[in-house]
Amino acid sequence: MCSVQVGGRVKDERHRVNAESRKELLDGYVGVKFKPVQLSQKLLPESKGLYEVFRNTGNRLRDYDMTPANGGNLSVRHGKGFVVTAAGCNLGCIETDELIFVEQCHVASEEVFYHGPAEPSSESLMHWLIYLNRPEAQAVIHAHDEFATRPECLQGRLEESRREEPYGTVELARMAIETFARAERIIVLKNHGYVAVGKNLEDTCDLVVETHLHLLDQA
Repeated sequence: MCSVQVGGRVKDERHRVNAESRKELLDGYVGVKFKPVQLSQKLLPESKGLYEVFRNTGNRLRDYDMTPANGGNLSVRHGKGFVVTAAGCNLGCIETDELIFVEQCHVASEEVFYHGPAEPSSESLMHWLIYLNRPEAQAVIHAHDEFATRPECLQGRLEESRREEPYGTVELARMAIETFARAERIIVLKNHGYVAVGKNLEDTCDLVVETHLHLLDQA
């Protein structure tokens, strides 16, 4: 049996899932809930260079069964905004035209101003508020994990939001910020999944995977 070194520990790879890449939507997904304002249809010139790290991160999360349908989203800080996966993107099979640049968000009016051929992630307001409130963060990962929704696995091991909020809402974004006030780099949105920050996507994904493996031990 193969093994993988994570967080200084060797783990069996029996938990890994070889999922097929396919585009699907989660039950209850109705698209973005903010007002999208498209400034241009063009992708950033830098998107081509970013694609490999986004793809590799998505594939790694897929290997650990943390990319159900279009669940989850990835972003990196860019200038005064951020590059984020598109709404409806399946992280396990990210396409080259699914890296959208969000230039600005108006939280009060729930407007998201973006460049690209598709609307940005439904959680763009959450990414925006995280970057505003965590200036050290250069990347954000939101990943779905079955074990993060199990109270018996959490048991105080991670900071969890006080209540569940609907996906893609300002309320969820603000709840994430409130929860991060009690945590350093990773939180759990109640009945939803992880949100983690880091210096880049690779570093942030390491934290998500290590946390997943830790919770797997408790299952």
